[in-house]
Amino acid sequence: HINLTRKGALAMVDEAVQRRLTTILAADVAGYSRLVARDEEAALRTLKSHRDILMDLIARHRGRVFGTAGDSVIAEFGSAVEAVRCAMTAQERLAEENAKLPPDHQMHLRIGINVGDVMVDGDDLLGDAVNIAARLESLAEPGGITISGSTFDQVRNRLSVGFQDLGPQKVKNIPEPVRTFRLVEATAHPRPAPRPARRT
Repeated sequence: HINLTRKGALAMVDEAVQRRLTTILAADVAGYSRLVARDEEAALRTLKSHRDILMDLIARHRGRVFGTAGDSVIAEFGSAVEAVRCAMTAQERLAEENAKLPPDHQMHLRIGINVGDVMVDGDDLLGDAVNIAARLESLAEPGGITISGSTFDQVRNRLSVGFQDLGPQKVKNIPEPVRTFRLVEATAHPRPAPRPARRT
């Protein structure tokens, strides 16, 4: 009787929480508050233009946006390769758009990508996999892309791009360090030396 009860309880948990393996892309604007403080209307126009480009590319690469807040966008992809291709194309397109703007009005995205298991809540996705993507985004340089080790394992032999191993990075609210890589051809900006692991 006890075993049946436990099985029943486990079945109820399984029904209540749906999970799936997916690829999460998180993006935001580097120094957005500074741009807004300088010229609020110009910053909003550029944000809308840049976001439209990113949204279009996410759809073209068969991704789905499930979160936007302020200057950030978060999306999921069924393929890690498509997520990275989307990010690379977005940074190239946005670099072209920025070249048309004065230097003090240019807007550069930082992008983080992670492959992991998520909890499904309607159209929303939750869990460490989402949080890790957001933390990787914060480690990216303006105009750059940072990916997790799980993403690297999926794309390393499938894309014509270089990777810089940043080593395990300690990120906020994640108990284990995250293997981290930078796409070295994802940005035209100079690339400083890898940052040491953050301690929070």
